[in-house]
Amino acid sequence: MQVAIRQKLEACKSLPSLPAVAVHVLRLCQRENFDIADVARAIGADAALSAKVVSLVNSSLFAMRQEVKTVSQALVLLGVNAVRTIALSFAVTGDLQAHERPGLDYRAYWRRAVFAAATAHDLARLGGLRHPEEAFLSALLQDVGQMALLQAVSDQYQGLTASAATDHDALTTLEKQTFGCDHAEVGRWLMTQWRLPEVVRAAVGASHEPARWQRGAEAATDATVKVVALSGLIADIWVESDVSAAARRAQARAKEILGLDDARLLMLLRRVNKAVGEIGSLFDIAVPAPEELTRIVEKCDYAFTHATGDLPEAAAVPTGIEPVEPVLRVDPLTGLAGRGYFDVYLAEQFESAKQLGKPLSVIICDSDDLDMINQTFGRDAGDRAIAALGALMGERLRYRDLAARYGGAEFALVLADTHAAGALIVAERLRKKIEDTPHDIGLGDPVRMTISVGCVTLDEALSFLTPAEMLKGAEEALDQAKHAGRNRVISHAGFHVAA
Repeated sequence: MQVAIRQKLEACKSLPSLPAVAVHVLRLCQRENFDIADVARAIGADAALSAKVVSLVNSSLFAMRQEVKTVSQALVLLGVNAVRTIALSFAVTGDLQAHERPGLDYRAYWRRAVFAAATAHDLARLGGLRHPEEAFLSALLQDVGQMALLQAVSDQYQGLTASAATDHDALTTLEKQTFGCDHAEVGRWLMTQWRLPEVVRAAVGASHEPARWQRGAEAATDATVKVVALSGLIADIWVESDVSAAARRAQARAKEILGLDDARLLMLLRRVNKAVGEIGSLFDIAVPAPEELTRIVEKCDYAFTHATGDLPEAAAVPTGIEPVEPVLRVDPLTGLAGRGYFDVYLAEQFESAKQLGKPLSVIICDSDDLDMINQTFGRDAGDRAIAALGALMGERLRYRDLAARYGGAEFALVLADTHAAGALIVAERLRKKIEDTPHDIGLGDPVRMTISVGCVTLDEALSFLTPAEMLKGAEEALDQAKHAGRNRVISHAGFHVAA
């Protein structure tokens, strides 16, 4: 950062600052032997803040198995770091909203912030990061440098924001030309003044150029930096006027930064659409109506497969003629990959595993209860049961793994570079998770469900000529699990894990 702009920032008396409750919570957690009861009391002293913390913990973002009723309970279940970071998110956002001043399009600013935060949390969770809430906070605050610049160099900065409108890249370019730095660098400086954790400082500072801060950093920090940088690019899809152009930029960078293919990016967008409705209301941030959110993802799907142009308006279908649906890459009921994309992806991974001599595992699961649910409660309840199972199938997968709806109530997972023993661990963990989770399928009381699971692995011990042969092996193992009494895992090699 150039000396001139730093001096103006340091001389400004109206920069955004941490609210008192956030400072207190941070100081408590920085003590060597702090008591979590003190943290609970500090957050609980602000009734509105504690209510929001509990509500966010119970949202679909965290997918808790049991309802959390107090901050103390959240601290026990999630840990101090998670709850502290959630509380900081609300406290800082509320204070920033209370001190807004003319010169920014705050509707666009906060929309980008909340979509980026939801995206970053999802990416961090899928990437196996230990503290996805740090990615959430970093993404939420990644543009706070704009507010600092607006306070420190108001007249100049208002001119830049007016010229750039909602084009984030254009604003960044104008900032560098005018001040010799962008708002990400200013944001890192501000995070340092606030004494926030280094991972947050790094992620905010590198939100435009992730490679700038990765050298020598810890692996977890590197991963968080990448996730936050990509989250902003993806969030632009819901902010910029040209959805298709923003989608194509995000598509290219998602592959470059995290290796995300189009299907998994689309599934991510659908999950974010679902999450922001809850998150937006908690943060008092307006988000588009569900119909608009759905339309935006449809435009992205079109943009991913068409180099130019926008999704045409739906043509009217003549009376009495049913429209022909294309093969969907994303299953609309579960948000997982569709069967068509699953087959394509498995073929790619099969060929890669053969060439590189790497193991490849496939897991096929089938509900043990769907027929009973359909017959007793009807098809709608059955669809909700399938959706509930699908929500758990896609949890905690690595970027190269894939979860798909295989057909009916069957699901399939592709586990890249995974030996048979590892696949069995994943399969048994999934079986137990579904057995232990109360599933709300709209019947009043939650229901219990189980699955039967078949596994197969392509490796030195077991070879297949084609993906179809490999799938047949997994289906045979699934049939064995069904005939052996259900609610169990069986591998094609014969080793089984009893329920």
